[in-house]
Amino acid sequence: MSEELDKYILGNSETVNLKDCCETIRLTTLDYVRTIIKKRKRDSHKGTYGKVGIVSGSKGMAGAAVLNLNAALRSGSGLVKGFIPESIYNAVESMSIEAVTHTYDEENFSFSALKSELIDYSDVVASGSGCSNFKNYKEVLCYLLDTSLKPLVIDAEGINVMDLGRLKDHRQDIVLTPHYGEMARLINKDVSYVRKDILNVAGRFSAEYNVYLVLKGARTIISSPDGKVFINTTGNPGMATAGSGDVLTGIIASFIGQKINIPEALAAAVFVHGMAGDAAAEQLGEYSLTAGDIIKYLPEAFRKIVI
Repeated sequence: MSEELDKYILGNSETVNLKDCCETIRLTTLDYVRTIIKKRKRDSHKGTYGKVGIVSGSKGMAGAAVLNLNAALRSGSGLVKGFIPESIYNAVESMSIEAVTHTYDEENFSFSALKSELIDYSDVVASGSGCSNFKNYKEVLCYLLDTSLKPLVIDAEGINVMDLGRLKDHRQDIVLTPHYGEMARLINKDVSYVRKDILNVAGRFSAEYNVYLVLKGARTIISSPDGKVFINTTGNPGMATAGSGDVLTGIIASFIGQKINIPEALAAAVFVHGMAGDAAAEQLGEYSLTAGDIIKYLPEAFRKIVI
């Protein structure tokens, strides 16, 4: 690590011991991501690039579902399906026309529909973005944990309502994408505890719960249960805006759905997300950048990567 990055990551903690949290640490670079995101084969079709299922959005938070879906589509997924409440159907359908949607009644939720329409349909399931106004969401998350054997990407409200005891018993590959505040609530600590020791916090959690962790911050940390840690090198302060994490969740789900090895998918997704944000900031400035702009500039990021 560079001296500046080392100081940022390690902070002022006097207790950091890298061997406690990880076996290997590497910075995610453009050259590395180019080994993951490659040119497409001439004889490929939409089924080649995976089916992504997303449970997201609630009344007043349609944007989270739109950002999830559009980010996954812009990141190369062949098919993307949203499982969304009826209350946001019109908004989502009008703003994400290439995605497939299935609606549900929030007062009479059908778990059998969730299984047949999303779990059985998808190669990967993402959930939690914009679900804070869905009163029965915790039951939905528990059902996903208990029923789906597909990789599961859990964001936002999914992290806020997570039962760590249930998490320990999971059978599928799980990715959690907390920011520092969500991570602190998850482990019942102060944000300052997380911020001053992010490598150890991420590494220990991944090992204890056998999950992949994307700990979002100015330098996002990706940790794996086997002790591998990636430190992202792209991104800018303009990306500290509502919906940025929803975009990242869509990119992550897209790459996993494309059958990219999960640690590599996570490292690449965070890098691409930051690279698109950097391209957007270069054209628009950091102050005016929105989450939708990150999606808009994803094609520029991919053009620089796929050569």
